[in-house]
Amino acid sequence: MSVNTQKKKLQEAKNYLEQNNLGALKSALAIYKQYGTPDILVLLFQTLQSRDRSQQQEILQFLSDVTDLNTVQVFIDFLQDQSDAALRKLILSAIWNSKLPFDEHLPFFVMLATQGDFLEALDCLTIIENMTGPFDESQLLESQLLLKEYLEERAPQSDQKAQIMSEIARFVKEQNEGIDADLLLDNQ
Repeated sequence: MSVNTQKKKLQEAKNYLEQNNLGALKSALAIYKQYGTPDILVLLFQTLQSRDRSQQQEILQFLSDVTDLNTVQVFIDFLQDQSDAALRKLILSAIWNSKLPFDEHLPFFVMLATQGDFLEALDCLTIIENMTGPFDESQLLESQLLLKEYLEERAPQSDQKAQIMSEIARFVKEQNEGIDADLLLDNQ
């Protein structure tokens, strides 16, 4: 595939995307599936809120099906810069439905959970529980510090969120115990 063909196809997809109807959206996503690059995800993220529910579901399904490992950082970068909680929740739902490995971003999702509301924390818990590890000791320590800071400075907003944060803390603790056990085994 030539660079010119790819550019033409991506422009065609962008034109479809601007039409804001389900048929055109499906055409755009089909082109993105074949010719897309990680940077097109930002355009899709930005169009999510202006779409009706059926179009949002199409975009979220597309995002969930992405398998290019180079897109993991695109998801993280967008979430880091996003102040709109509703849009963050949509992106988080795509992440927890995806097969991409977000394991190296454990502290980031712990931080998002501490800062967000109950639903955002629940999405983060789901993402965290889908992580398989192993985790670096530094990731676990950073996650523990974020949880400790949350407990000391930001009293739980609701009983529901407190339960979610407890589940996240339990996950981090279990992962940390796994590292300690591995260290003990290596010393024998």
